[in-house]
Amino acid sequence: MTALLSSPHLPASCRGVVKDAPFPDAAGLNILMVAENVSRNLSGETILPYYYLQQFLALGHKVGILCHERVRDQLAADLDPASFAHFTFVSDGLWQKLLFRIGRFFPHRVEDLVFNQLIQLLTQSRMRAMARARVEEGSVDVVFQPAPIAAKAVSFMYDLGAPVVIGPMSGGMDLPPGFRRMDGPLVRWAIAGARRGTELLHRLIPGKRQAAVLLVANDRTRAALPSAVRGVICEVMESAVDLGRWHPRAADPALDGPMSFIFCGRFVDWKGIEYLVRAFAPLAREGGARLDLVGDGELFEEIERLVQAEGIGDSVVLHGRVPLERYMEMLQEAGAFVSPSLRECGGIAMMEAMATGVPVIAADWGGAAQYASRDCAILVPPSSEAAFVDGLTAAMRRLAASPELRRELGRAGRRHLEREGHDWTVKARVIADILRDISRPRPAAPAHGAERASLIQAV
Repeated sequence: MTALLSSPHLPASCRGVVKDAPFPDAAGLNILMVAENVSRNLSGETILPYYYLQQFLALGHKVGILCHERVRDQLAADLDPASFAHFTFVSDGLWQKLLFRIGRFFPHRVEDLVFNQLIQLLTQSRMRAMARARVEEGSVDVVFQPAPIAAKAVSFMYDLGAPVVIGPMSGGMDLPPGFRRMDGPLVRWAIAGARRGTELLHRLIPGKRQAAVLLVANDRTRAALPSAVRGVICEVMESAVDLGRWHPRAADPALDGPMSFIFCGRFVDWKGIEYLVRAFAPLAREGGARLDLVGDGELFEEIERLVQAEGIGDSVVLHGRVPLERYMEMLQEAGAFVSPSLRECGGIAMMEAMATGVPVIAADWGGAAQYASRDCAILVPPSSEAAFVDGLTAAMRRLAASPELRRELGRAGRRHLEREGHDWTVKARVIADILRDISRPRPAAPAHGAERASLIQAV
């Protein structure tokens, strides 16, 4: 027996031993990746499959991807022909189109938790048929589903004829207690109903219950998994950053100009942009500071009105969505990055700032608290709305007044990512090792009622 999963960045729960046997393919694995949305220019979970594709190919594996046709044109424009050739697309049917139109009449959280989930189920059912056909062709060693990352999301990837690995997943997170009012009665009812209903759905659609391996970001996500899962559960954090693409900046731009703060993300309530604007207002009125808001979403116009109501329109710029190359330039020019998100499971935008050497202010909650620490970021407890706004204001004042603190936190942020292995080259190698391990033929089940043998032994 030889140890396989021995990466220093792999948690003990995922380390195991395998038999000395040849791999399914001498040149590497044949991996079928299933992810509804894939993009190299968007943050969030859409970028995860893109990086897995690039890194798996660099490791010598063969990769095919099933995704939705809505991203076809963008991928065709962004990727070279060789990379684009790895994709196969699934289209919407009549029911998906109808659900999309109905969902737009409901609050965003209800639309996301109910109608978008139903649309995803229908899309996944089509993907399942395509995946089974691929496996039957003999061209797949393992099926990998990295998205959606929500632990409660149902997976149709079962009974495919090849082992399935799902994750890393995240989620199962609520708003901080002092902010629960952000979800109105209808939204709270929809969330509670969706969470209860998913247990039944997982029984009817047992992808996660039957998966060979489930990858979870933390104990909170583990607790959100469906009951009676059969596979091994490993802890691997889902987010990472391309440290080779996001380079440390040479100097602090605030030394020679006004102090600037930047936010990047979707304009939705739980991102906390309202609290950021209110917190920044005192600095704006004092002069010598600027806030750049990058992104779009259903609250864009509401935030625009709030900026005008606060009388700080000259100090706040709403850029909307910008090309990735332009955002990278803006991050290089920013004095600090602020992430006031209150239901952030991951934290890719924050890690991009850390990789660039930009000091970070973030809510001490969820993904920010998991991917950063107090030695490399200013984490503000979201104990109440008033305290959170005051805490953000105080943190911005500290950074504006101290070039030394900005320099110290900027360097510490980059070191933290490197030390903890939050780099796509590291993350993809860890996942590839798990895929390679589980793709091996399984030994016969032990006698005398012992538990089913597994090639990945949880420690």
